[in-house]
Parts: sequence; structure tokens; C-alpha cells
Amino acid sequence: MANDKKSGYDLREKLILSVDLDDTAAAYNLIDKLAAHLKYYKIGLQLITKDGPRMVMALKRKGLKIFYDAKFYDIPQTVYNAAYEATRLGVNMMNVHASGGPDMIKRAKEGILAASEKLQVEKPLLLAVTVLTSMETKDLKKIFDVKMSAKDMVLRLATMAKKAGADGVVCSPQEIKLIKKELGKDFIVVTPGIRMDNAKKDDQKRIMNPKEAIAAGADYIVVGRPILQAEDKLGMIEKILKMIEEGYNK
Repeated sequence: MANDKKSGYDLREKLILSVDLDDTAAAYNLIDKLAAHLKYYKIGLQLITKDGPRMVMALKRKGLKIFYDAKFYDIPQTVYNAAYEATRLGVNMMNVHASGGPDMIKRAKEGILAASEKLQVEKPLLLAVTVLTSMETKDLKKIFDVKMSAKDMVLRLATMAKKAGADGVVCSPQEIKLIKKELGKDFIVVTPGIRMDNAKKDDQKRIMNPKEAIAAGADYIVVGRPILQAEDKLGMIEKILKMIEEGYNK
């Protein structure tokens, strides 16, 4: 797969596989099979809890990249400590909940900078999770009693996160264009909520297919079930990479 002209990155690094498996051995086996074909992997809360640091080390030994999807959300000092330790592990991306506020996000960034400087390791990207893709406007109104739409809430949180030092956000595909327009092309957007055409939405509500998300301006797309549930996983990966390429050329 050729480099894309807009970013210079290998298109294979634009696709992040969400390794959401409840069997650790199966997760390692899957990564072994896909390592030559896919470079970026998201380790979420389940695997972080079961085997996080060891899995990060295993991925790093293979020369792979890691999105550490811990969604830190706590008092600022605790998040500073957590961000420091995640940086020490050598992850490439980590995230916090934007709703933790600017002080928490600032301290997360400070933890990253302190660890990278002290240990001479690469600084991971700090992303802020805006509104979960399993939620929509009616959920925000019910839970938080706010009149904002999901898009308005995403922009509000993203704007605050950027001012606090975040490198980008995690948001649904439906907010990509808005984020890029209001906060600039260099502000990174990582988007889950990716589904293939005619596939089940599962618990995702604000979704797009890979081509649409990339055409809208996503820097990275996170895909889990469409690959994990495919009988021909390599074939599905190649299909998604082709759609990514088409999205850049759209």
C-alpha cells in the first residue's frame, strides 16, 4: 500500500485494530497473525485490566504501535501519574476523558512530557475523548440535562481540550468535519464508530464507513468487530485499507 500524499504516512498506520477480545491468548495469537499486515493496535480497558503492560511490551517487541485506550478520568495528580506510567511503557497514543476538565488534561500532558524527557522516550499523542459513540443527543439530555446537541457538546469539549494541551480528540465520524473546520487540520481526530455498509450497528449510534470517515478528514480510524468477526480477517483488512485509500482520493 503506497503512502498517502496528504500526510506521508503509510496508509496501514491509519487503521487501528481494536483488540477487544476476552481471551488473552487469543489476542496474542491474533496479533501474531496480523503483525505483518497491520501496524497499529488499540488495547482497551478489558485487556489493560487483564494484561496491559505485558501486552504493550509484546507489541513493542514486534515493532508495532499502540493506542492505550485507558480513558483516564480522575483528579489531576492521579491522571498525571497514570500518563507518566503509560509514557514509560512506550505507547504511541493514550487518552483521557475531556469531561475531566482542563486541569486534568494539562496534568496528563505534563506527565507525558516529564516521562519522555526523563526516560528519553517518544512522546505519545494525548487524545481527549469527547462524547462516546454509543451516545447521541437524546442521551446527553437524559443523563446531563443539557440542551446541547451531541455535535455542540463534542466541539465544546474538543475546544477546551485543545486549549489545555491535548493533541487531538476521539469523536464519532459525524463530528470530524466540524472539528477540522473549527480547530484546524493539525488537531488530530481519531474516530471509532466505523462500520462497513449494511453491517449491524451493535452499540454504536453515530457511525460511518471507512471511506466516508477518511474523506471527512479523520487522521485515524479505529475498527474492531468488522475485522474481529470476519472469517477472512486479512481480506477484511485489505478491503478497509482500500476504502481508506479511496477516501483520500475522494
